[in-house]
Amino acid sequence: MMKKIYYILFLLLAGFCFNSCVSEEEDLFDKSAAERMNEALTKYKAILQDDPQGWVMEFYPSDRSMGGYTYTAKFDNGKVDMTSELSLNSSSGDKWPAGTVVTSYYRVISEQSALLTFDTYNLLFHFFSEPRGSSDVDGYASDYEFVFMEVSEDRIVLKGKKYGNKMVMTKLTESAGSYMQKVLDMQEKMAAVPRMKMVVGGKEYTVSMVGKLLSYTDMKEDSSLENIDMAYIYTPDGINLYEPLTVNGITFQRLVYDDATGAIKATDADVSFPYPTALEQFCGTTSQWYLSFDIAAGTGDMDKELMDLFSNAYAINKSTQYEEFIGWYIGANSAYPGNDTNPYCMGWESNWLGLQVWDVAYGYKMSIIDEASKKISLQSTAPGINYDFYVFLDPIIEYVDAHSPYTVEFDDDQTPTTTKLVSTVDNKVWFSLTKQ
Repeated sequence: MMKKIYYILFLLLAGFCFNSCVSEEEDLFDKSAAERMNEALTKYKAILQDDPQGWVMEFYPSDRSMGGYTYTAKFDNGKVDMTSELSLNSSSGDKWPAGTVVTSYYRVISEQSALLTFDTYNLLFHFFSEPRGSSDVDGYASDYEFVFMEVSEDRIVLKGKKYGNKMVMTKLTESAGSYMQKVLDMQEKMAAVPRMKMVVGGKEYTVSMVGKLLSYTDMKEDSSLENIDMAYIYTPDGINLYEPLTVNGITFQRLVYDDATGAIKATDADVSFPYPTALEQFCGTTSQWYLSFDIAAGTGDMDKELMDLFSNAYAINKSTQYEEFIGWYIGANSAYPGNDTNPYCMGWESNWLGLQVWDVAYGYKMSIIDEASKKISLQSTAPGINYDFYVFLDPIIEYVDAHSPYTVEFDDDQTPTTTKLVSTVDNKVWFSLTKQ
């Protein structure tokens, strides 16, 4: 009898708990999942269209190895007007300078989560996601569909559906054109003189700031060395790192440009990137430094053996490709990042019958060995744009590599425009460069 009583009490208690839980669940979710999703979609659509100026979109494509790119977007009933810092050219000669407005369509839809999708072609935004050929269908492995992760009235955080690319949107407080121009001006100002030193809490680090990547080497607790790459994006007053970075116990993310000193400084930490020396400017250049030559006379601003190698390559190019080299430089790769992954290169401009000029590049790394003696290393890295068609240039690459390191002489130690490189392996090997 007692067992029956206990059993009945147990059933009553279980039933009470079940009813209580159901009641609580109904209180928590008084609307169906579909209703809640529809409300979220309506809310997100309204927020996107709420700002008359539009939004800034900070987008980090691919694996962030190309840094971040600034877009602006004005959303209006399924249409979006975009601008970008990208400057694009088509094979047919069409041009879209940075800041050009391109209109396409967008949707806010439900696919398990709320998505913002740019599913009609936009030249600017789909540049990083469209296939780059039959053998490269993923392009730069970048998204055009994004999951809403965080949403407020003035800030939206999105995550790419396929590749996980991060995009942060903030409301514009000025016109899209004005904002984008400030970003472009800051990029021109800072990229023209790349920094190669970082001082954090009094400790100095050698850094590289190329292709919107801050790169440096730090020592871990076990005394091993760690190579660190942090993507960044340009802003109207400086740069923002992809995420907070901790160096020497100090954490920072936002840096601004100091017009008085030319330094880049963290807004709330003891961190600065001093204005660079002439050698730092050369090794981190955003310009092309050209070698001059006169094929008819067989002379140029270089030693005779190097000139002979170039003359031979020139002759092969003319007889096999029906082209003539009209330019030869070392420095920033003019085809990067749109058509080449090498930020620095030895490059050539090859003129085909006066109708087409082809870019040719071989990646190069320029590194400072000793500031006091102005000694640098020049080392080839990887073939670049169109190089496979011009492998007869290999002897030049091998010659320059074999005679590295070089000492560098500048015409001006503040703002150099010409320089002479002399091999420390053989001082009879040299060449001069002029900045353009």
